[in-house]
Amino acid sequence: MNLILPQRRLIPRWRPVAATLATTEALSTSSRVPEEFSGSPDELDKAILLWRETKAPGMLGEVLSFSVHQNLLQKVIEIGHEATQSGAPVTFVQSMLILGFRDIENANTQLGAYAVPSDESNPFQAPIRRLRALLRSAPDNVLALLDFAQLQVAVGKTKTAERALRTALNLAPNNRVVLRTVARFFMHCRENNQAHRLLQQHARTSSDPWLMASEIALASAAGVSPSFLSKGKRLLLELPKYGPAHFTELAGAIAIEEMNSGSMKRAREAQRKALLAPNDNVIAQAINYEQEFGIHLKSLPVIRALKASHEALALQALSNYRPDDMSLHSQSWHAEEPFSSRPIQLVATTYIFKGEFKKAERWNSAGLVADPEDFGLLVGMAYTKAQLGLINEAESVMRKLRHQDFKRADPYCMATEGLIAYQQERFDDGDSLYDKAVTIFNQRKHEKTGAFCRLNQTLVAMDYEHPRSEEIMKVAKLAVETYPSPDSAMLLQIRSSIKVTDVPVEAKEKRRLSQWVYDPATNSLFAKVGVTSVGAQPLIILDRKS
Repeated sequence: MNLILPQRRLIPRWRPVAATLATTEALSTSSRVPEEFSGSPDELDKAILLWRETKAPGMLGEVLSFSVHQNLLQKVIEIGHEATQSGAPVTFVQSMLILGFRDIENANTQLGAYAVPSDESNPFQAPIRRLRALLRSAPDNVLALLDFAQLQVAVGKTKTAERALRTALNLAPNNRVVLRTVARFFMHCRENNQAHRLLQQHARTSSDPWLMASEIALASAAGVSPSFLSKGKRLLLELPKYGPAHFTELAGAIAIEEMNSGSMKRAREAQRKALLAPNDNVIAQAINYEQEFGIHLKSLPVIRALKASHEALALQALSNYRPDDMSLHSQSWHAEEPFSSRPIQLVATTYIFKGEFKKAERWNSAGLVADPEDFGLLVGMAYTKAQLGLINEAESVMRKLRHQDFKRADPYCMATEGLIAYQQERFDDGDSLYDKAVTIFNQRKHEKTGAFCRLNQTLVAMDYEHPRSEEIMKVAKLAVETYPSPDSAMLLQIRSSIKVTDVPVEAKEKRRLSQWVYDPATNSLFAKVGVTSVGAQPLIILDRKS
């Protein structure tokens, strides 16, 4: 449930290496940032023709660069396979990228290479075997070590993953991708201070906008002041020199810091710079904080980035109450970051809402292998076990939750205990437990969670034929109308047979990142750059009287 997900921060993504190599993150800031190409099929065909004529690695690199365009990806994958099978000259980086295409190809046909947890097989076995074989022949292959570590985390072998990552760090101590990956691993292991110190103390961070962005975001997670916030703000002034793509995460991290400090004008300006050439991480952050910034996400770079970010598409589907789309994109997101609990939680939640509790149990179980302490997954698992009638197992999960963080976990556990009481027809006990849970949520200023709890109480009461279900529904109706949330709206959307209240619709006017200005006197059209006022029109026509 989104209400249980931890705060989203702009910490580094840990994608498969092949995906990272296709991003600006893998490029040097000292080199010229290439101008964005059109993604035209004709241009790709020309590049393929030149490569087939010359078989030059440089021309193959030109072909592979078109992989960033989703509509051209399949053809690029085919050419990559053709290059390796024909014995054409291929650089090491190109071979790793083509190797990664195989996982992307599987993702296109199977909803992600690791997308569907199954009791019958371990979806990680084949890629782990392949990487082990590669590392036996090339133990100093840094890129393979990063992918191997990611899969080891996904199957719960964090010690093995840490050894692989420390080896990679020793081999490439100044590599940006390695540093950000190791920091992300420490975050996954809840070693937030260690993740922050790694980048705070590294010599390269003071001159690298990517590492600087991560230091600022990780400082927030560690609960300390960022060391490079002021320098990051100064570095943003050099954006024209380096190009916006290298500054997207730095500007995004600064935008969040400015927002948290209450400086919304500066926050929106930093967010504008972040959205000039956003990557998948920044666009997901923008979707997550869309209401806080109040900015239209309709510029061409934003739309392109959104199409390429499964996380952003999943979050957008959640905010637009589209459960099937949310589940589909979350599974693709899981294929990119199989160790992460966030996409798994969204998929499992969709199955819980649909009443498909066995599927929800499998997803939650898969997530808890990679992260046994994840709060949201444990809450979902306790509820799922209870719905399946596995009361002893549900109580065991709740004991773990309360031991882990009693204050936070207690109201969630009370609500699940209310469900169990309704199942056993102890309706008065169930009412009391739900009332206590909602009271605690409301006292802690978590009214939306309290309203969602009331909605769940209503649906469970009706499922188990509570004699006073109509009264409970009236209370839930008022709560959900007063404190609407995407979670409540999504559940109502799925349980359409239950009419508690209408799905809430956001009608808030927003700002724009820029406007077009038309001057009739000169018959010219030009862009006016800068965050506009609320409700500004996309086009201004100047009124110049002669």
